[in-house]
Amino acid sequence: MRMTRIVALIPLLFPPLAAASPVLVTGEWYIEDGGTYNVNWSVNNAYSVQNGTLNILPGADIPSVSVGGYGFEPLITMSGGQVDNGILISQGNLTVSGGQSHGWDYSSSATSAGNGAAIYYQSSAQITGGTFIGGNSPVAAGSGFVNAAANVDGKLFLSTLNISGGTFIGGTGSGGGSGGSTGYSLFSGGDTTVTGGHFLSPIAIDTSAGGETDFLGTHLTYQNGILSGLLQNGDPIHVQIYPDFTTATVNASGTEVSFLPSSSTTPLPEPTSALIFGLVTTLVLARRRSHRSH
Repeated sequence: MRMTRIVALIPLLFPPLAAASPVLVTGEWYIEDGGTYNVNWSVNNAYSVQNGTLNILPGADIPSVSVGGYGFEPLITMSGGQVDNGILISQGNLTVSGGQSHGWDYSSSATSAGNGAAIYYQSSAQITGGTFIGGNSPVAAGSGFVNAAANVDGKLFLSTLNISGGTFIGGTGSGGGSGGSTGYSLFSGGDTTVTGGHFLSPIAIDTSAGGETDFLGTHLTYQNGILSGLLQNGDPIHVQIYPDFTTATVNASGTEVSFLPSSSTTPLPEPTSALIFGLVTTLVLARRRSHRSH
């Protein structure tokens, strides 16, 4: 009898843990508990993942998504659905096989548009599919995808981006800082390897922070600023490249075109840091804009 009473008291001493869930703070869902969450419906609030995994599935419609690892390794996966005002990854990981992410538009003559997706501060991204579209702005159109780099207080931060598929489109309205009259399909300042994908707007490459961008395929050429040939997965490429602080090399077999830091280049923290802060500001403004619209 005594043993039976002790057993009966155990649930009272150790109540079951409450089910974990994202926390809504000032109109934004925060994932901080290390859990895995799926979204396949339309939501009115942005998501911020600091510790855990967010799976964006077909049917999802999310205002914006951001990751801030801060010692953890958060993950965003996207196989369908859409993000209306961009994906921003800081110290985290992104895997995309489908869906669409669009940078926010801005009609003011004083504000740049948003990027479809961006990674920075030693993040990583694996892109095998999906569509990334930069926003439109008369000041500076957004890029489809940005791999940002920075030299902050003497410490180098490079992210890693692997693209084997997907579609990348820059916004309209004006060109970016590297030249051109439209947004970039891809801006690469970190370490980027491209083996597939469709790039429907110019590409900008800035190796001032020490990153390297490689295109792998067959019959690749780089002449008069145009990269042409077939990528490794068979996708054709014919795109204008705007290089900064960069030396381009093509191997003898035409299977690799590499954009490397030029020998005279020294890391320039101001431009790359400005790019990072611009990305952060853009996403914050986009969230405020999306909250007002809902």
